[in-house]
Amino acid sequence: MIKTGIMGGTFDPIHTGHMIIAQYAYESLGLDEVWFMTSGNPPHKADCKHTSAELRHKMVEMAVSSCDDFIPCDYEVKRSEYSYSAVTLRNFTEMYPEHEFYFIIGQDSLSYFDKWYHPEEIIRYAKIPVFPREADISLEEQIKSAKKKLDGDFIGIDMPLIGISSTEIRSRVKAGKSIRFMVPDAVEKYIMKKGLYR
Repeated sequence: MIKTGIMGGTFDPIHTGHMIIAQYAYESLGLDEVWFMTSGNPPHKADCKHTSAELRHKMVEMAVSSCDDFIPCDYEVKRSEYSYSAVTLRNFTEMYPEHEFYFIIGQDSLSYFDKWYHPEEIIRYAKIPVFPREADISLEEQIKSAKKKLDGDFIGIDMPLIGISSTEIRSRVKAGKSIRFMVPDAVEKYIMKKGLYR
């Protein structure tokens, strides 16, 4: 089986924090690859304005271009309907039977994971690695709580907190501040070239 991590996100824009999380997951779980899956039409952000899926995914392609084990995935970008993780994972399982999927989420998402669209389907088709997001809340205890609600294979990723967010990056660009080192060089140049987040 090919152990495949899925790092899903709006990626508006993708930043070095995403890359670091993926690297920790790759190493700690012994993954063969990590797919960076850009969300096309996420239902939980239906009321939010965000950059077009095509531009967001272009930045993902640029960010991972030099990493052989990090693969851009545009599956949800190509879909016009809402992108539900349960549906995507079910389809992936049918399309790629030789893969074992690890659906990577943040600790903040774990707190309401049982409220996601058909979470029982998600844990059926994938293991769930969780990276820390809260300094004052134990990830281990939160995983224990999640397992009481859903009998899924939740796995804590032992790694430091990453204090970079796409929201902060957009705010800094709008304010005319530097985002150097917060995003890959190619992504920074693309943002400036396209005049994004102004």
